[in-house]
Amino acid sequence: MADTELSKGDLFSLFTKEERYSNPINGVYQIFNTKKNDGTSTNRKNIVLMSDGVYYMKMLFRNEAADKFQSQELQKGDIVRITAADAVSLKNKTRFVVLVDDFELVDAGKELVNPNSTFLNTYMAAHINELVPELKGDDEANDAHPAAENSTTTGISGTATNSGAAAASATNSMTGQSDRPLGNPATSFGNSSKSKPIFAIEQLSPYQNVWTIKARVSFKGEIKTWSNQRGEGKLFNVNFLDTSGEIRATAFNDMATKYYEILQEGKVYYVSKARLQPAKPQFSNLSHPYELSLDRESVVEECQDDINVPKTHFNFIKLDTVQNQEANSTVDVLGIIKTVNDAFTLTSRAGKTFDRRDIVLVDDSNSSINVGLWNTLAKEFNMPEGSVVAIKGVRVSDFGGKSLTMGFTSNLIPNPEIPEAYALKGWYDSEGHSANFTALGQDNVPGASPNAGKFIAQRISIGKAIADNLGKSDAGDYFSIRAAISFLKVDNFAYPACSNKDCNKKAIQSTDGTWRCEKCNTDNEKPEWRYILTLSIMDETGQLWVVLFNEQAEQLLGVSATKLTDLKEKDPKEFSRLTQNLQMNQYDFRIRAREDNYNDQTRIRYSVSNIHQLNYKAEADFLAAELSKAFLE
Repeated sequence: MADTELSKGDLFSLFTKEERYSNPINGVYQIFNTKKNDGTSTNRKNIVLMSDGVYYMKMLFRNEAADKFQSQELQKGDIVRITAADAVSLKNKTRFVVLVDDFELVDAGKELVNPNSTFLNTYMAAHINELVPELKGDDEANDAHPAAENSTTTGISGTATNSGAAAASATNSMTGQSDRPLGNPATSFGNSSKSKPIFAIEQLSPYQNVWTIKARVSFKGEIKTWSNQRGEGKLFNVNFLDTSGEIRATAFNDMATKYYEILQEGKVYYVSKARLQPAKPQFSNLSHPYELSLDRESVVEECQDDINVPKTHFNFIKLDTVQNQEANSTVDVLGIIKTVNDAFTLTSRAGKTFDRRDIVLVDDSNSSINVGLWNTLAKEFNMPEGSVVAIKGVRVSDFGGKSLTMGFTSNLIPNPEIPEAYALKGWYDSEGHSANFTALGQDNVPGASPNAGKFIAQRISIGKAIADNLGKSDAGDYFSIRAAISFLKVDNFAYPACSNKDCNKKAIQSTDGTWRCEKCNTDNEKPEWRYILTLSIMDETGQLWVVLFNEQAEQLLGVSATKLTDLKEKDPKEFSRLTQNLQMNQYDFRIRAREDNYNDQTRIRYSVSNIHQLNYKAEADFLAAELSKAFLE
């Protein structure tokens, strides 16, 4: 390859000519020296000295450019063309750096064109008057506002660049000097710790030594304790939020108690002098690469001015897209509570007990999904069906099909005052309450799905479910079977529920004939009956007793529990026809198995989470494919 011509003198032009400063790309430079990331940091950056054959200066290869730099193992002497970058000045126009976002390798392994190039920062000190107007600025204004040198750098187009702080610190790491970091924006608050430049949360990284954030406590956890071979301790977590994002903060032992009392959810604080360390994704639902450690040196002061500090930040996804999320990932969802199931208790193999409650959410994607609540939230949850709920950082589970489960960093907000919630509630009240919803995960209709064969293949037999002791895990087990209904218990197939809107508690008939609901503290003329239907189902390997609750039983029978109760009293013949016609019909059942303690006896209880008609074409296609595979083998 022929020798490549460098863009000689171009680095000086970047800061003295407007057209280059506003569009610092296509310069061809040679690697003069490098200081690579040692691989122990999660921050993807490379600090590189680049030469144009006359001058050399520091360039910061960041994010994807840093990965590309390392993957190509670029060395001193290699020549690159910069294809995406920003030029910035630091420390009152005495430090200059180029932030590189993309480049291409032009030539490799070349000798240095001019090993005695001039360091640009030194040269620029004697040519400060040649800077482009945007870099010259107003000296009088800068003297009046000394924090201005720490504000975000603005290019010709007026677009703010949020990487000045990282560039300043990267420059210092090579020169051994300490600059004041950049804020976003830099604002003075007098002589307290709040007088330091205010940083955006997204800017925080270990490269800054002095910073202050103004942020709202968007989540406050409980104090948790632990005990292991190294001793005992406790910890406390909060999330801080500003317009740029969220960051997690943790305090341990005595500091956990201190900051638990100081920090209140919903209030705004100035926070400084906390240690920054790499985030632990397994304990957090936030995307920030770092988290804060609150210790004795940390400063936390309440801020009365909460203007422009958001109360909450959501990244909602529609429920129908949950099935595309990876297991154990965290998402934000907004939904209407369709069903609130009763709380129950689980006992782990270690003997610990947990409280659990399942609710079903729906949204205007016409999808529904199960959400698991735990412990205190499970016991005290009292939101009525039909309410809007936002859940931040809820974990996606694919155990037995896609579902959602609350973790210790999840946050459930009832009836949030946000436009999306108002719109969803309006949709539900006008049309959604009567819509048919598709359950997510493996509970989708097997025969109607393009992946029908996959669902059919995942079925097991009743005999295998019993032999494998499904249901003995802490959270219960889900499985799918193809079985026939052999018997229906029609003596007590429903219970009288309160007829008030959004209340499904059992009602008791009074002596005057009215129906009393203790929860609502009301007496109603008549109840609304809800199913608790018990079936015997069987296949060629065994038999199970299963329970269908209101939604599933109504789907199976095609009539409401109230109507079926009326038929039982007024038209026994039609009642028998509806119930007996189901016997020996086969269905695709989605079963949930879990342990239940009753009268000091432990048993496995099976309930139907979904029931579907068989799609015989899909069944035949699956069998044909299986026979073809067997024949080919």
